[in-house]
Amino acid sequence: MKFAIFGGSFDPIHKAHTEIARLALAEMDLEGIIFVPAWQAPHKRGHFAKPQDRLEMLKIALKGIAKVQISLYEIDKGDKVYSYQTLDHFQFIYPNDEIFLIIGSDSLNDLPTWKNIDYLASKYRFITAKRSGSSSDERTPFYDRCLFLSREIEDISSTQIRTFLISDDKKAKTFLDEKVYRYIKDHELYSNHCDHP
Repeated sequence: MKFAIFGGSFDPIHKAHTEIARLALAEMDLEGIIFVPAWQAPHKRGHFAKPQDRLEMLKIALKGIAKVQISLYEIDKGDKVYSYQTLDHFQFIYPNDEIFLIIGSDSLNDLPTWKNIDYLASKYRFITAKRSGSSSDERTPFYDRCLFLSREIEDISSTQIRTFLISDDKKAKTFLDEKVYRYIKDHELYSNHCDHP
């Protein structure tokens, strides 16, 4: 069987994340997708919402999507966890299954900077979502280790959404699950997003 790991800060989770998951499930013959929210993403200095809030927003956004689950593996570590460690963890749990990592094409261009990337890319393959505004081709490192989803995903980031929540609330709302948006408002998240986390 085949499983995919979808890691990230999810700060907050938005519609592009769930669209990628649905597309991967539809096209890649996956048994399931495991969302793994980070305690502390290695490439970031911190997060704007607490792990528990990011986890609750994940639960809200993923409700009703079949074949997805959430793992607390990285959050429970309480420290930085690298992608190769997370994938090895799940490969140990599912030794007979093929494990993939879901990434965006913007991350594909950053792969050479990842910790132990040669090991990671030699052992696992990447399900890659094409994002508008991000280009890659056969000359891109590790391109041959990617399986590309068929449809381009709108180029929106959690960073942009946090900004919109302050400057253009209606626009922010279009990129978020309605109940996630309500959770953010009810818990007053991201009101100080301009400060360093």
